[in-house]
Amino acid sequence: MLSLIRKDFLIVKKLTFITMALIVLVPIFISFIAPEIPGIFTFLYMLIFGTLMLSQAISQEEARYPKAISLLCAAPYSRSACVASKYFVFIATFAYCYLVDTLVKLLINPSAVLGMTSVLFVLLIGVIIFGIYMPIEYQFGAVKARFMFSTVIILFSMGPSMISNFDPNFLSAFSVFNQYPSMMLNSILAAMSITLFAASLIISTKIFLSKEL
Repeated sequence: MLSLIRKDFLIVKKLTFITMALIVLVPIFISFIAPEIPGIFTFLYMLIFGTLMLSQAISQEEARYPKAISLLCAAPYSRSACVASKYFVFIATFAYCYLVDTLVKLLINPSAVLGMTSVLFVLLIGVIIFGIYMPIEYQFGAVKARFMFSTVIILFSMGPSMISNFDPNFLSAFSVFNQYPSMMLNSILAAMSITLFAASLIISTKIFLSKEL
């Protein structure tokens, strides 16, 4: 599995480094230009931007060499392992975004460091978007998936200018969650993320297994 994950990053090696650099710049840029923006939106933007950018690049690169995928799935890796590697790329991207976001906030504004509930909420949103995107990509291909998700991609490509337009009252809609104990809420968010992640992985695997290579 580690070899497959390493393969996914290496085939888009240059873009991987560019994406990593851009992810580092995002919280720094927003912290100085628009510090009033809630940190949760910064982290969410970093995650969705990095995930979709890398997923699209990896899929497009693989589409250029379809025979390579056939040989890879023939031996020694199974098709299910190839699909799972894409999902572990998402986990790796999430971990990197969280690490960068936390370090930048500790250096610039320690009080803005996200709590566990906010982190899990961002994870859930990321899992929902990624969990819908991947089965569509396996079913229809990277180009059609990008077209279907064009609205999401455009919104997040707008970056801070889009985030800054959020009505502050928007956050009050989530105040209802404050009535639940933090441990209970965190458990619910984590369980939902794991369930949706696993469901998407199973669906993507079934789609990929049914395709001819």
